[in-house]
Amino acid sequence: MSAQDIDAAVKQLSDGKRYSLLRQHMKPSKDFIFPVTYDGGCNRSFKQEWLSEYDWLAYSEHLDGAFCLPCALFTDERQTRGVLVNAPFTKWSKKSEKINKHASLSYHRDAVELAANFAANVEHPDTAINVKLDSRVRQNVMRNRSILTAIAQSVLFCGRQCIGLRGDGESSQTASGNPGNFMALLKVVSEHNPLLKEHLLNPLLKNCSYTSPQIQNDLIEIIGKDIIQAKILEEVKEAQYYTVLADEVTSHNTEELAICLRFVDKQKNIREEFVEFLKVQRITGLHIADTIKEFLCKTGLSLSKLVGQGYDGAPNMSSEKVGVQARIRADAPLAIYAHCSGHALNLVITHSCKLPNVRNTLDKMKSVCLFFQLSPKRNGLLVDICSRYTVETSRRKPLIDLCKTRWAARHDGYTHFYQAFVYIVYAFEVMTGAPDAVACDEAFSNWWDTKTAGEAASLMHSITSFDFIVTFLVVYQMLSHLSGITIQLQKSTIDILEAYANVHEVVTLYKSQRQDMAPVFGNIYNQAVRLAGKVGVEPSMPRSTGRQKHRSNVSAQSPEEWYLINLAIPFTDYIISELGEQFSQLSHRSAGLLGLVPSVICEKTTVDITAAAEMYNRFLPSPELLNQELARYKSHYLQKATEQRPDSCASAMKDINETLYSNLSVLLRIASTLPVTSCECERSASALRRLHTWSRSSMTQERLSALALTHIHYDVVVDLEEVADRFAKKHSRKMELDSLLLA
Repeated sequence: MSAQDIDAAVKQLSDGKRYSLLRQHMKPSKDFIFPVTYDGGCNRSFKQEWLSEYDWLAYSEHLDGAFCLPCALFTDERQTRGVLVNAPFTKWSKKSEKINKHASLSYHRDAVELAANFAANVEHPDTAINVKLDSRVRQNVMRNRSILTAIAQSVLFCGRQCIGLRGDGESSQTASGNPGNFMALLKVVSEHNPLLKEHLLNPLLKNCSYTSPQIQNDLIEIIGKDIIQAKILEEVKEAQYYTVLADEVTSHNTEELAICLRFVDKQKNIREEFVEFLKVQRITGLHIADTIKEFLCKTGLSLSKLVGQGYDGAPNMSSEKVGVQARIRADAPLAIYAHCSGHALNLVITHSCKLPNVRNTLDKMKSVCLFFQLSPKRNGLLVDICSRYTVETSRRKPLIDLCKTRWAARHDGYTHFYQAFVYIVYAFEVMTGAPDAVACDEAFSNWWDTKTAGEAASLMHSITSFDFIVTFLVVYQMLSHLSGITIQLQKSTIDILEAYANVHEVVTLYKSQRQDMAPVFGNIYNQAVRLAGKVGVEPSMPRSTGRQKHRSNVSAQSPEEWYLINLAIPFTDYIISELGEQFSQLSHRSAGLLGLVPSVICEKTTVDITAAAEMYNRFLPSPELLNQELARYKSHYLQKATEQRPDSCASAMKDINETLYSNLSVLLRIASTLPVTSCECERSASALRRLHTWSRSSMTQERLSALALTHIHYDVVVDLEEVADRFAKKHSRKMELDSLLLA
């Protein structure tokens, strides 16, 4: 390009673009390798320290040359300028001569001064020279910033509370119809803010009310992306190591990928933070992996620091050949894949309940729950009976739905069913017109149609069999051990060793009960007999035949023996087997990290962390001293009482002295970063359902992600003055006029 073409291109730059080039011009990283050229009899290249020596110098990776930024952007008489202004400087052997001479030129000093004044005006508009000279302009700037912060505060409130902003008549203050939450909130706020009220009723310029959808989107993006997301990403970069968690969710026929990051912050707290909703056209392993890698690259997160991946067990995510985890490990070999422990536990329960009598019992329970939930009259009858015949009425519903995906919620459903079982039978008796039916409100005692009465009779017959009662109690009692661990595994602060300890504890309990099953089942059986007696059911066992294919058919002397052999023992075996299979990967990954936990190494004679050391060798400051460091580490905790020894990676990481144990502190930080569950993505998906409602289904992807960030990170402090500053820089051309909000 000629000097004239360059001058024309520079003059067309907006103030915002010029400021961005001046302050945010690309700087090579410290490990960047500059191209080498043969010059002056030897190989030479640009030096990183030159950028520190000359703060006005910029390096162009594309041209492999240096420029003077102030001169390139603000010089006059460009036609007379040459190298460093219109052309890159590449004669590295002449560096001292050329660059020092350029620094002494008068036009260079003038350009540096112009650049400094320009940046100061953009960054501090209220202290600009023209503002200082004109008090009226200064008052306008302060007035408009006050209005802008009030508008931003209303946008922030709507985003925090996950309520829609738009309305029918928001384009005009006098238009009829619903103005939308945003405009309605502004009107309420304006009643206590005379300046805002005057602006809304009589803006200085009719086309600059700053309440348009475009301005809303700008403020939403600044709050969600430029402040909240940027703050999280900055913390992730400071943490050095991170894990990516992802889960796909469908919303209004659109596939959305929730992205969360797990890392250890400055205070050594394990955190899992939502950072983005990404739209994916297809949900194959290739497309999802490319989407994740593109996002990490765009946000400046290096794949070399990625140490873990956490997804569900779907084939497109978990496949070792074509799944997301395999494709990402091709670029990030240290990114260990972890199947979400929450999903794994749900699979344990689902597979364990495949025994025919267990499956049939759960189907009958589901039918009973739906029978009452789908009819206000039926549910009203059940509530009326419960309120009449129970002392405890604090529960909102006598029956709740049996959740398919979350065992903690399903266990609550089992509890409600057990506690309401007798009253469910009473309600069925009322519907079927049984002569000994209990008393109830007159509104429910009559007028049950034939179809309802028939369904009630069928369901009552199915749940008042002794087989149903004893099977339900076996499932309810035996799976109760998993309700607590479900909640523990959903915590974002849990580390891999703590998760392993929780699972191992439950497996040990099941194995202990399995070795002496008779007394355990005896208690359950006695409870079943008592419950059956309340509804007039006698203990019995299914008939046996000479040949049976579809259910257990082992002969027994009594109902208790039959259900012990054919139900309790096989069901417990299923649970133990599934726990071992679903959590085998967790056990394998934990084994190599146990040597990092003081409570473990103090109990063992020898500790082997070779596998972990070899895998993360390049992250360790002095790997050759690791064994000596481990010996000091063990000796240190042997001198402490047992209760003072940390028993997890997270607690050990907080307790360790990073100066004394530099290698082990790195390994503990990585171990704490490794994924356990992807439940944070599930929680983000729940937020998406609250946000992306049918009335807001047409919002853009950028607005959706920014609003999700604002809503999910409810407790992140957003400085409205920073919002105003960023808005001013985003529209820096307005700073040259007499008011921030006037154009």
